[in-house]
Amino acid sequence: MSINLKNRLLIVDDDVSFLHSLDRALKSQYTIVTATSKSELFQQLSPTPDVVLLDMRLDENDPDNFEGMEILERLKKIFPQIPVIMFTAYGDMDSAVKSMKLGASDFVSKRVKLNELRVRIDKAIEQSQVSYRAETLKEQLDIYEPRTIIGSHPLIIEVKKMIKAVAEDGEVTVLIRGETGTGKELVARAIHATGARRDHSFVPVILGAIPQKLVESELFGAEPGAFTDARELRKGYIEKAHRGVLFLDEIGELDSETQIKLLRFLEEKEFQRLGGTEPIKVDEQVIAATNADLEQLLEREEFREDLYHRLKVVEINIPPIRERREDIPELVSHFLNLLKHRGKKAHHISKQAIQRLQNSAWPGNVRQLKNEIESASFCAELRGDDQIQMKDLPEEVIREESELEQHPIRNLKEDKFDINEELARTELIYIEKALKQADGIKEEAWKLLGYSNRNMLYRRVHRLLQKYPRLVELFPEIAKSFSN
Repeated sequence: MSINLKNRLLIVDDDVSFLHSLDRALKSQYTIVTATSKSELFQQLSPTPDVVLLDMRLDENDPDNFEGMEILERLKKIFPQIPVIMFTAYGDMDSAVKSMKLGASDFVSKRVKLNELRVRIDKAIEQSQVSYRAETLKEQLDIYEPRTIIGSHPLIIEVKKMIKAVAEDGEVTVLIRGETGTGKELVARAIHATGARRDHSFVPVILGAIPQKLVESELFGAEPGAFTDARELRKGYIEKAHRGVLFLDEIGELDSETQIKLLRFLEEKEFQRLGGTEPIKVDEQVIAATNADLEQLLEREEFREDLYHRLKVVEINIPPIRERREDIPELVSHFLNLLKHRGKKAHHISKQAIQRLQNSAWPGNVRQLKNEIESASFCAELRGDDQIQMKDLPEEVIREESELEQHPIRNLKEDKFDINEELARTELIYIEKALKQADGIKEEAWKLLGYSNRNMLYRRVHRLLQKYPRLVELFPEIAKSFSN
């Protein structure tokens, strides 16, 4: 299934006809939202746009009005990560240069050709994403580096011990298991960052995000002529990870043929590129991860038993937040401290809000908690408050109890009670909520849920409903929506 997730573009101008013309010209490529004033602009900042086009003069009848510059300055203080492209008119070039000093990504004339405008927009988005990925990676390493992994629950202490042990070994194959959002890749990065191979590459591969017909060539590489369009030698992820760490996420998604080749590689530490005849030897540590029930896949003969045992030489189980709620205040404090270092003013939280967070289900685990804290911080800052209050928390957290009332907790004495089915039901409650909040747009809902990629939402719904058929009756709209 192909999913097209458009970038969100916020255009701010008091000329309504100009807004309509840009909307018509750009809506096929971007999701367009518009504002004609400062107040409307700040109302449109949730969800966060990928780029803002801002008119330097919001009042065309007043040639001395440069309110756009004032808005730019305020916007960059509160939302420094959003790229802003300034619209200029004839004679505004000096001010345009000044806008760059205030943090604008670019400036363009209102007479700019559409093709050039699209190029400028895409460039601003790309630069912003590169910067965000670099910042996010630094934060992730700060959070999951063994000496600073957040939490003191015995289950997390055990994870820290395991990280230290396998990092020092540098050879043993590791299987990391945990629900979505618990931080499997971050634990793998911590093993690499503190281990014997830290001076060499860490190569992450999300297997579920690669089209099945391309998985083999992506992993093992290809020789020229190995398949259509293979015109030059191409190294695969395994070869790129030589002397470093290869991280295979969503290992349960591998097809049977690739499983066989991966098993041989793990046993022999050598492989052949597609179309190649000579074996290539490599030296690397392999870490795999999954949130799937591999034992069930074994029963259905969808996963090889010999590969299963070869991968789980050492197994690290990351607990979900619901099993270590005592760590939530410490996690929240850490996330707020990271926001403080980014210049955010709202880096405190009320006791009432913390208690509500501790009582929430968090199906998206640490990733979801981090995202919601950042969102709540923005809300508090927009109100001019440096402390997150209950009203700043996301609606699904505040109203969680009422949501659960629609699907009440079952009696433990009920026949055929299954705790895993209850957890699946809770996850579907949140999926239902996310779809409502995203107006039924699946491409937006997966982000709200904290899933690692857009395909995860589809796979999770299909797996849950397939594994627990009676949930179809409880969630008929979801079953119908994801039936294709």
